[in-house]
Order: sequence, then C-alpha cells, then structure tokens
Amino acid sequence: MSAMDKVDRTKLVLVTGVAGAIGRAACRGLVAKGHQVRGFDRVVPKNPDCPADMRIGDLTDEAAVDDAVRDVEAIVHLAAEPDEADFKEKLLGPNVFGVYHILESARKHKVQRTILTSSGQVIAGHDWKRRTIRVDDVPNPISHYGVTKLMAEGWGRYYSEQHGMSVIVVRPGGYPRSPEQWDVFRSDPDAQRLYFGPGDAGRFFSLCVEVPNISFAILFATSRPNGPYSFDLEPAQRVLGYEPQESWDDRRQYSEHIG
Repeated sequence: MSAMDKVDRTKLVLVTGVAGAIGRAACRGLVAKGHQVRGFDRVVPKNPDCPADMRIGDLTDEAAVDDAVRDVEAIVHLAAEPDEADFKEKLLGPNVFGVYHILESARKHKVQRTILTSSGQVIAGHDWKRRTIRVDDVPNPISHYGVTKLMAEGWGRYYSEQHGMSVIVVRPGGYPRSPEQWDVFRSDPDAQRLYFGPGDAGRFFSLCVEVPNISFAILFATSRPNGPYSFDLEPAQRVLGYEPQESWDDRRQYSEHIG
C-alpha cells in the first residue's frame, strides 16, 4: 500500500512506558503532530515531556490496563522489562501477561491501531554485523527477553488475523537509556549502526499511529547508520514513508536520551 495518504485529524493515543526514555521521545513526536497523549506507567513522570493525562499502574493489573485503554484510538505499547532478566521473576509479568492485557483491552474497546514494540533481539542470533537483516528472516533470539518479544510479535499477528485488529510491530534499533549505555555506543562502531535517535523515534511512532489501511506489519526502525544498514528499513519506508533524519554523529541528542 502507499503511505502517502495520511489521516488528517488528531487522535487520542495511549503511550505505555511514557516515563521511559523512548516513551518520552514517542510522546514528544505525537504531541508535535497535534495528537493527544494519555500516559501509562508505574511511576509519576519527572519530566515536562510527559502528558497531563496520566494513569499510574502496572501491566500485570488487568483492570488498570483496561482503564487506560478505554476511549483511546491508538496504543503505542512501550512498557516492558527492557533487558534480559529472570523469566519468572522479571519478564513473565510485564512482557507476557502485560502484552496479553494490552491486546485484550484493545480488542474489547475496538482500538483502531495497536503498535507493539518488539526488539532487535528477536534476530540477534543472525550475523547482523556482516549483512542486512530483513523482516522476513527467520527469528533467532538468544535470550529469554528476546523470546518474550517474539511472543509479542506472534500475539500481534494472532489478534490481527483472528480479531481483525490493526497491529504494527516495531523492532527498534539501539536507543541508549543511561549514561552507561551511551558509553557503550560511543566505543562500539557496530552498535552505532543500530542507533535510533529520539527525533527519529518520535517521527516513527507518529507515522505508525497515522498510516491508514494496515492489517499487520513488522517493521525495523533505526536512524541513519555510519556504514551499511544492519536492519532493512525498506518495509518502513514503503509502508510508512519513513526516512531517518538522524545519525550517531548527532551528539547533541545526548540530553534528550538521558535527561
């Protein structure tokens, strides 16, 4: 389909994990496009980028999730345990039950578009340093965290095909969330090829909310690499009209990531 015809009206969008680094970027991008944002997180945001309409709760609380989803037109689901951790103690609740609660509430309330955030870790077992990984390459996770994200992708396809929901799965590149992670990127040219800048993140998730006529899609999301692309952006360019505008060289973005 063509991505040229975007909706011309604003939407009420739920952003889960809105107090996190990439959640703030998504919120900024959506607000810049005129959308209203409702936030959902376990903590009260400590920065001005987050919306006044906040719901405090946990993804494992089905009632809290359902209350947050009620009346919204789109969901950008970013909340999760973001790294490898003990499956039963850390990952199972937010990354499995939480995704189920989001999708069930989206189905129940007939949400127009649900965007699920996966991870490049679902294909981490491939040699992404030597070739460009495509979205239709066989998944190859190397961690429990990666498996939970692959499960989310499968659930997204299930809800799209079995319940007629519009679902976009986003596999973002590397988005530094702390000074320590920023230092890793600074010292690793391969990691820099996966870099996903805050402005590009805001634009990407806004396009996911706005693009019409999508049943189901899996899309990689990165900024411009200094070298060959590790993740194939052609599907995102074709489906969304996405063109990355940032690169690792834009060091001024440090405060937007970490602040």
